Amino acid sequence: MSSNKDYFNSKAELWDNIVDHDLKKVQRIIDLVEIKKGDKILDVGTGTGVLIPVLQACVGDQGQITAIDIAEKMIEVAKRKFDYSNVEFVVGDVLEKGVSDSDFDCIICYSMFPHFEDKKAAISTLAKHLKKNGKLVICHSQSRDAINHLHQEIPGPVQEDRLPSMDILKQMFESADINVSLEIDDEELFVIIGLL
Repeated sequence: MSSNKDYFNSKAELWDNIVDHDLKKVQRIIDLVEIKKGDKILDVGTGTGVLIPVLQACVGDQGQITAIDIAEKMIEVAKRKFDYSNVEFVVGDVLEKGVSDSDFDCIICYSMFPHFEDKKAAISTLAKHLKKNGKLVICHSQSRDAINHLHQEIPGPVQEDRLPSMDILKQMFESADINVSLEIDDEELFVIIGLL
């Protein structure tokens, strides 16, 4: 595989069978974010849309979800699974004009942040798409060690992808003028939430 995009495209049809997302943990993470009815959400690296039904329940019919992924095959699977009128699916790189809006209430990077090559630039770019007091969330339903070990064991382009330490992420948030409001880094979860 020559790239992350190729890797995830090659896995898209089997993804939901080979990757286990603990939906209780996912719900717990989203509860911590405190999304409100009518919020406008950007789901970065949506994959097959794991977060979409949970986010939909939070924002209601008056909210909006933009689900973006670089892998078109992942988006195809997500579209087949979820048919909500207020979910827009986008194939593209969020860091390269994949999204034109700059007024999201919340941007969530669930189980995908290690795949950004330049993580500091990613946080800075994502911050530009937030409303004032908008939230940036980087989260995993596993520990940082588990995520990094998993990637290390996978041959191919994601083998070197790592989730930075909480301290490093906090520094990156601060340099993008995002104030960290919550952090969890334990054996169950990895969550950092910041307010612009």
